[in-house]
Amino acid sequence: MKSNLLATLLAAVHVSAGLILLIFSSWFIAACAIAAPGFNYMLPAVVIRALALIRIASGYGQMWLGHKQLLTRLAVTRLALFQRLQDSRLPQQDASTEALVQHTEAVAALWVAWIGQHTGVIVMMLISQLTLLWLLPTMAVYGWALLIGGALSFGWVCIKALRDSEELLKQKQAFRQYSNGQLTSCSLWHLQTNLTLPDASLMWQAQQAVQARGDNAVRRLHLLSLVLLTTILLQVPQALFGHATILIPVMLLLSARDWLASPLRSQPALADCLNGKSQLTNLAIHKLTRQVLDIPLTELHIRRLKVDSRPLPPVNLSMKQGQLLLLQGSSGSGKTSLLQAIYGFIPYQGERVVNNQVLSQGLVDSWYFAEQQPTCLAGSLRDNLQIARPDATDTALRDALQKANLSHLERALDEWLGDTGRRLSGGELKRLNLARAWLSDAPLWCLDEPFEGLDSHQQKLMADSINLAATDRIVILASHLRPSNLNISHKLDIDKLAEVNTCATHQVG
Repeated sequence: MKSNLLATLLAAVHVSAGLILLIFSSWFIAACAIAAPGFNYMLPAVVIRALALIRIASGYGQMWLGHKQLLTRLAVTRLALFQRLQDSRLPQQDASTEALVQHTEAVAALWVAWIGQHTGVIVMMLISQLTLLWLLPTMAVYGWALLIGGALSFGWVCIKALRDSEELLKQKQAFRQYSNGQLTSCSLWHLQTNLTLPDASLMWQAQQAVQARGDNAVRRLHLLSLVLLTTILLQVPQALFGHATILIPVMLLLSARDWLASPLRSQPALADCLNGKSQLTNLAIHKLTRQVLDIPLTELHIRRLKVDSRPLPPVNLSMKQGQLLLLQGSSGSGKTSLLQAIYGFIPYQGERVVNNQVLSQGLVDSWYFAEQQPTCLAGSLRDNLQIARPDATDTALRDALQKANLSHLERALDEWLGDTGRRLSGGELKRLNLARAWLSDAPLWCLDEPFEGLDSHQQKLMADSINLAATDRIVILASHLRPSNLNISHKLDIDKLAEVNTCATHQVG
């Protein structure tokens, strides 16, 4: 809090020095033009240089301290969010990483993006008005007019920004939810007869409305300053002719657009912060329980397991160590949901039984789930692999890379991955998921679409690696692709299961 106040104070000093520099320079220029012999040019020049140095120093100090606090506040906000999300899941599709990143940034940036801006403009308006009251009391009425007009503009834009920000947020959520669904099934686009790509026009229009609101307010305030300037020039008292101070209100009104534009355009920052806080506070989080399985996994029985969100009949399965189960079905049939229920990631009805021991709802620490869209952190390859086993040695990491057909990355453990480093291809990300599975040494693997995005040769290599893993553990994979060399012990076709359930329902009816 102290650092935020200090950064705000430096912002006020920065804008104050700039405005006083403008006022003093205006007077000095006019005074030099009409100065009598013996006028002291040196002292005002020294003052101008001092004001310039103060403005530069306070500006850099405010930027350094403000952004340092921004990063600190962002870290605190995200760590608090991570603690809330620990052992939890987000059921809403629009609560994606991108959305959470934007919300936390909006909350953390309030001091830099809004409070500092408005502190500066308040100080500038007060300095301007006090200067007019001191040097040109007859002109103070024009300062009051600009001050009132600015206050009304700020209030109007702030109120409208709240509504515009809510509309923009709604359009972003709709676009994100629809595009996530489309991108998830991108590998199946060739099977869809009526493919409708996401339309960002409504989101773009909402974004333009937010920007236009601030631009229009700046234009109106600029028009007001020009009207006041014209009025001043037409009604200058005779007594002020030949005085250098008359240039001060002229320069203040001419520069009003420049020093009021930035705060006016920053109004959406407050709305984004309030909406971000609301979204983070009301974030739908489902807590997950974790359990430690202290017995070896030799048999897994699924008894009348049913996912509430899917219109599928209860599923019964029995598997033993050294077997591989393939869940097949069309896109959207419920393969992933069934796989997540078996893993314990989503609620279910029925029972999961390990060696005659019934498991409770929730995750099992020793099991591993490889999601359909692998996550690659902005970090080294070693960091991305050690997610599965933090204490893994470099030898274990290289062994996992070899088993996942990523031997070309064995010497790149310290190479940076992500947007600012090396970008892995879709196939490499899939194999990175498999390498993490090998590192976990889990007795049960749940693999979601491991062959998607791979060519036929890489699919066969991936299948060989999975076959090797399935010799001493249970592997359950959901996939619409089936390499010819995949050694399947059991197969469950979700589409046929749904057809049977539909037929039975019709017969009963």
